[in-house]
Amino acid sequence: MSAKENRNGVTPKFSIKWSKTDNKTAAVPGNTYEDMFKFFEKKNTAKQEWALFQHERPALSFKPAKGDPITEVTLTVGYTITMPAWSKAGSLGKKAKDAWDKMMAALQKHEDQHRQILEDQAKSFGTQITSQTDLSQKNLADLFKDFPGDVKKAQDAYDSKTAHGKNEGVFLPAPDAVQDP
Repeated sequence: MSAKENRNGVTPKFSIKWSKTDNKTAAVPGNTYEDMFKFFEKKNTAKQEWALFQHERPALSFKPAKGDPITEVTLTVGYTITMPAWSKAGSLGKKAKDAWDKMMAALQKHEDQHRQILEDQAKSFGTQITSQTDLSQKNLADLFKDFPGDVKKAQDAYDSKTAHGKNEGVFLPAPDAVQDP
């Protein structure tokens, strides 16, 4: 019995094609810790995230292109992580530089978790596909229609649980708290 066939019929193969796995930066303005701190305070007031995880609209391809059952399914999706970058961080005093570095490490970890959630959701979708036998185009479409919502729900739950990373250390101490003696 081949891997494609079992007692119940044809089991489709599944693969993920990552169309984009980019890391970008967005410049943080200001020459001093105080300037940078005010920039992030403004982002907080405007309810803007300090970094961004964005994924592309997912797409499916499958074989055969016409007719059932489907024997192969490929999910194509990509993502971009945009992190803040501040050119003046290297000129800070030790306490302020340590605070910046600690925040950036926590922020990177938070955004990496968003990436992991997308990867996990893609794998979960694959498990749904490979648990099917004699998968029809209609059944595939029904399964796929839930995928974007499942990803969004998992991402939103993570941000809610972590307060967009604040509960994981994504914060900056006030300028007076990082003054070197």
